[in-house]
Order: sequence, then C-alpha cells, then structure tokens
Amino acid sequence: MNRENYSEAQGFIVTYKSLNEPLLFNELNGRCPGLKLLDRGEDSAAFTVPDYAAVVSEIRREDFIFLQHIHPFMCKCEITGSASDFSEFAKMLEGIRPYVAKEDTLTCQCRIAARRMMEYSNGELTNLLTSLLEKENYTVSLQDADTAVSLTIFDHFAYLGISCLADNCSDRAGGVLFYSKTDDIICRAEFKIEEAFKVFDVNVTKGMKALDLGAAPGGWTHYLSKRGIFVDAVDPAELNESVVRRENVAHYKMTAQEFAEKYVENAYDIIVNDMKMDTNESIDILCDMSRHLKTNGICLLTLKLPKQGVQKRINVARKVLSSKFEIVRVRQLYYNRSEVTVFVKNKLS
Repeated sequence: MNRENYSEAQGFIVTYKSLNEPLLFNELNGRCPGLKLLDRGEDSAAFTVPDYAAVVSEIRREDFIFLQHIHPFMCKCEITGSASDFSEFAKMLEGIRPYVAKEDTLTCQCRIAARRMMEYSNGELTNLLTSLLEKENYTVSLQDADTAVSLTIFDHFAYLGISCLADNCSDRAGGVLFYSKTDDIICRAEFKIEEAFKVFDVNVTKGMKALDLGAAPGGWTHYLSKRGIFVDAVDPAELNESVVRRENVAHYKMTAQEFAEKYVENAYDIIVNDMKMDTNESIDILCDMSRHLKTNGICLLTLKLPKQGVQKRINVARKVLSSKFEIVRVRQLYYNRSEVTVFVKNKLS
C-alpha cells in the first residue's frame, strides 16, 4: 500500500485496555491536533482527524503508551447487527479498492467492539472480506501480509480502512495476542517478555549475557536461556527446578543490591527487571545497575502502576531513565496488566 493514501482517511480506530481509556485519550488529544471522538465501544473508539499521516508520524516519533492497536478508516456505514449488513460491508470494500495495489499481500482483520450482540462473528466477517478479495485475485495471507484491510464494528456503525500492517502498532487485530502455553512454560510472565522482544525489536545472538533481577520463579530467565543466552538470575527466592538445571543459568540467592556490591566487575548485554515494587524503587535499581551494562546493551523493565497519578509516575520514570540511557520507550503491552514495559538502550559513552 502507498502511504500517500492515508490522505483519504476520515479518521482512525484505536483499541486499548478499558481501565486506561482516559490515559490514552489524554495522550491522543495532547499530540494529535483536530481530534474529535466519533464512536466508542468497550475497549475501542473511533476518532475523526484532519491528517491521519501526521498521526502515523507521531507514533513513529514516540510510542503512545496505552495504545494497543490503531487503523485508519476510509469508509463508514450504518449497520443493523444482522447478516443483512454483509452487503454493506461488500460496498465498503469496493470503496477502498482504489487504494489496494495488486502487488500488496493482504490480511483481513475484523473486530467487533460493540456493546450489544451481533448476529455474526469476527471469523465470519474475516471470511467474508477474504473471499471477496480473493475473487478479485488479490493475495490474502495471514503469515506474509504487508497490508491490512481492517473492519471494526461498533453498536450502530462499521468502519473500514486499509493500512500498512507495520503502522498499526500491532500486527494482530485489536492488538490481541494468543501465545500458546506449552508444557515447558514456567509462568505467564514468559508471554510478557516474548511480546516485549517483538514490540521493541530486540535482537539477540547465542552467547550473550543477561542479568535477570527478581528472577523467581524463573519465567524471564527461562525465556532468555532458551534463546541461547547465559543468564545470571538474581533472587533470594527459589527458582523453578527446570530453570536451575539449565546449563546456561546461574542462580544467585540474594537481592539485586547485594549482587551489585559483590559482583562489581560483571557486564551484561541485557538486563531485565520484572520485580513487584514501587516504580521509583525499580527505576533507582535499574539506574544503579546500568554500570553493569555493556556498550549498546539494553534493558527491559516493568513498572507496576499505582492506582492514582499514573501519568506523573511514567513521566518521572522517563525523565530519570533518559539521563542514563540513550533510548527510552514505554508501552503497555497486551500481556501487561496494571503495569507498563520500559525498553532502554545504553549510551555509547
């Protein structure tokens, strides 16, 4: 898809965690001039905007923390919630065909964000759009797609648009992930670090060294070690036996502060911290441990958010970490709960 077609977008659809709707709306209103709320569902909202390309540029400049997924819409129609809507969806699809190139590899992403029951499912909508596109000899592929055809359903209106998949903040409809739970998984936290590696485009090679602070029961250590990374896991508590038995894992039964004092010469490519503690304390620990980070090293940190003053805490975290690190990115990932994930990269000197 040609990004110049974003000029034809009437607005966009965002998906988020319902609890954080006010936080995302504040972010959007503060950074996207001319925004107007058009529609709202359980965890999604539609906005009109004079320049969607500017929104995409703003996302590239700095993440919207509480945004799970975004897509533009070029067409809108009124719906009944019954199968009679299918003819309207087909008309809308015809409306966006001028923006679809034959060389594009498409994926159809359909999501029902309505508060009321519909007589069709996400899957039925996806099959409908896919079959219509394939009849016109377009290539539709879930695995190899570079372009998304996105349909979002609210209570009384449907919105359809096309976009570069890389511009949607997530390559999944609504940002919803379904990592399968395998027999060897230690805990749900492994999904969180797996998602973080993808979102922040973390590249690793076998033989790297990582430091896992507050490692117990060992989910993050397990994920890192399976990638061929040598992991020093620091936690006074016990790790899962299957993690401790791995040849590239060393368990230090002590606090992060004790480890820093005792092993002052240790240096790491990656430092991770998923400890359940006050955000300010987590930041202080990471800043102190930054002296153990190699040139171009990276850190992943989860900040457990308080019930009040969330944005202020995040702003403080960003300011403090920016004084120590070259790059600071903050996102609430799909597998985060009442927390955000922070990615930082070490300064070169």
